[in-house]
Amino acid sequence: MKKKKNILLYVVDSLNYSHIKNSDLNLMPFLEELKKNAVYCENMYSQAPYTEAALMNLYCGQDVLENGGYMLRFKDTPNTIFDAMRQNGYITFCNFYEPQCYPSSLRRGIDYLYYSVGYDQAALWSYRLKHFSELFSQGRLDEKDYELLYEILDDNLMEWIKFTDCLLTDDESIKMIQGNSSDYNTRKIKRAVEREYGEFIKDKNEYVENILKQGTGHSFFHIPAYIQNNKVKNRRTMEKVRKEFTPLFKRIRRMDFILNIHNCRGIWKGPVRKCGDFIKHPSAAGVREFVKSSYLAVNELIDIDLYKRIDGDYDSFKNAPSARKSIEFYINWAAQYKNAGPHFACIHVNDAHNPETFFTYDSDDLKLLEFEKREVESILNQIPKDYSGSLTHELSLRYIDNTIKYMYEELERIGILKDTCVIITADHGFSFSGNPLRDSFVTNLYLENYNIPCVITGTGYGAGRIDCLRMSKDIPATICTLAGGEIPDAFSGHNIMEDFEYDYNIIEYCGGGCPDLSRRELKMAVYDRELFVGVLCRMDEELTDGCITEIYDLREDPLQLKNLVKKGYDQKKVKKMLKVIDNRRRSIIATNPRK
Repeated sequence: MKKKKNILLYVVDSLNYSHIKNSDLNLMPFLEELKKNAVYCENMYSQAPYTEAALMNLYCGQDVLENGGYMLRFKDTPNTIFDAMRQNGYITFCNFYEPQCYPSSLRRGIDYLYYSVGYDQAALWSYRLKHFSELFSQGRLDEKDYELLYEILDDNLMEWIKFTDCLLTDDESIKMIQGNSSDYNTRKIKRAVEREYGEFIKDKNEYVENILKQGTGHSFFHIPAYIQNNKVKNRRTMEKVRKEFTPLFKRIRRMDFILNIHNCRGIWKGPVRKCGDFIKHPSAAGVREFVKSSYLAVNELIDIDLYKRIDGDYDSFKNAPSARKSIEFYINWAAQYKNAGPHFACIHVNDAHNPETFFTYDSDDLKLLEFEKREVESILNQIPKDYSGSLTHELSLRYIDNTIKYMYEELERIGILKDTCVIITADHGFSFSGNPLRDSFVTNLYLENYNIPCVITGTGYGAGRIDCLRMSKDIPATICTLAGGEIPDAFSGHNIMEDFEYDYNIIEYCGGGCPDLSRRELKMAVYDRELFVGVLCRMDEELTDGCITEIYDLREDPLQLKNLVKKGYDQKKVKKMLKVIDNRRRSIIATNPRK
């Protein structure tokens, strides 16, 4: 029997591949070199622009809103890629465990699961409870809502207790973040969480209603989160790095301002337009849109949080370990288990996610940091005089490229590179590149938020470029094929190396916040190589022309700068696209367990 290869999935959170493809700068030279001996797809897209939704594609092999969407994360998913790979005889590893919203579901199918952050209840409020609190204040909660809230809170409290137990027993699962918080009193926090759980069990209805009434003033939210503010153990290293890097940061700030004030045309058009919209139709949503647009314009000029990356506690700027540390951790694990059988590993890193970073913020290795400083200077020296955009975004891409190179070098060093298939991809794209400058971020339909890389080495399929339209739900199906196994029936994606092309790609998610399919408006779109049609609709309402929010001719306007909704368009083609969206909307209804 042919020996199975290890399969390594390297996910760079929030990587906009369209920017890399179209940039005149040599941002990711190692990735470009890899492509010469790789299978790679230039037109791979996620179906959602942020992690929680996009992972339904990437880790579950299905459309985002299938089986009720992501209210309970992976709970209602028939199969995850980890489930499938375990069934195919693989040991499974993942070092991206962020316990929030419905944390137990993220454990599915993983033999070696490692926390990348500790429990933090803020996301539970923002992404779930805030929505239900507003409904509660309006008297709109029903019995199903209460049952759902009981389930969510039970899962979160139990997983929070489990996290403190892991810390107290030095469990294997906390090895990557152990000691990274300088002031986390685990025993005290465990007692506090157990008290909360006791109150919850005593009267679930009263506990839920108290949280919904009191919001973040409730005792549940007063328990400290696990903040990783002690990742650099030698504080003298931080002092030296600050001294060496500060002039470089001043140069970045100066270049950002001068280049964008000269070259970013219409930098204030977005805020002016949003202000005008608010004056015509005053609303709280209008204020939020104006603030977002103003933030993007100001950030284009001065990169608002630039200096936080190099302040006195810069190792806490990103709460999770860096990409470099994540790779080191995996390599040590792989060296230990390399003779235990084939493994499937997922390394999911946040360094390129806004606010993006461009040096290893949790390292004591001064030689490495000096090298990364030279890399920053190299990119800055390449910036043309007509540049506009976000310099920190450019720098983060070179930094990520170097982490990929390091990963390959380490796989070679421990002797498993030839026996490992590596997939480099992202969960979704990026909103803050500033080129072009938008007047909204993340929850919009611009394709830079969806176009992601897909580069696969060590496949045995040779090398080649795939130009066809693909969706990230195809990646799990491809991984199963590379493992020599069957693609689960629940996976709706295809092996990307098959000769097929989607007639169109689909975008679908619930906007920001809580994915309550029964009440929230859905952001949906369909596009091919020629036309893009986006809508805002409710699941239980008929789709009409009035739901259309955006139409773009992608042949003439690939950057989606000219919305044709009010300017005339090919009604026959748009009607055909609208029918595709409506069919998908009806399919979502049919598979929603809470409809």
